[in-house]
Amino acid sequence: MPLSTAEIEELEELLFSEELQDDALDYFGFHGLICASTIGPEKIALDQIKTIVFSDIIPKASPKQLEHFSYCVNTVQDEIQDALMQGSEATLPYEEEEDFEACIESWCIGFMEGFFHHETQWFAKDEEVSAELLLPIMALSGLFDSEEFQEIYDNEKLMSQFESLISDQLTDIYLYYHSD
Repeated sequence: MPLSTAEIEELEELLFSEELQDDALDYFGFHGLICASTIGPEKIALDQIKTIVFSDIIPKASPKQLEHFSYCVNTVQDEIQDALMQGSEATLPYEEEEDFEACIESWCIGFMEGFFHHETQWFAKDEEVSAELLLPIMALSGLFDSEEFQEIYDNEKLMSQFESLISDQLTDIYLYYHSD
């Protein structure tokens, strides 16, 4: 079951707390990170997720807020895992947002944070296949400034296709790493 609007708002109170300023991931980035942890080759431990989400800044959070954070991590993981195990597509939080492009970029940045955390494991199976599977997410994150990526960024049709591929790519990535 997905997080409710109230649960997301409570999570965002922590994510947008004063001491974190602009350093923490927003909800979309949080969801992308949890998705990468869930579908990738190796899960990211809760303590490491906290470090990534909060950019190494430990927020002054109450035990209740930290418990809620853990609840949100587990709920999003379970939702993604359940969808994929049932042969469905993972529901992505940005699909109905008004500022779609900013939200998908934030989601992809969060996903890439998860990738960077276990980059060696992501490429261990077959670097070329892994890179091909990750290309749409990498491009939509806007994190890469090489000439090759600049050509992709300049191709509006390709970027639009990448936007529509994300759900399918997540299934493909999950199957690639979790089926033998």
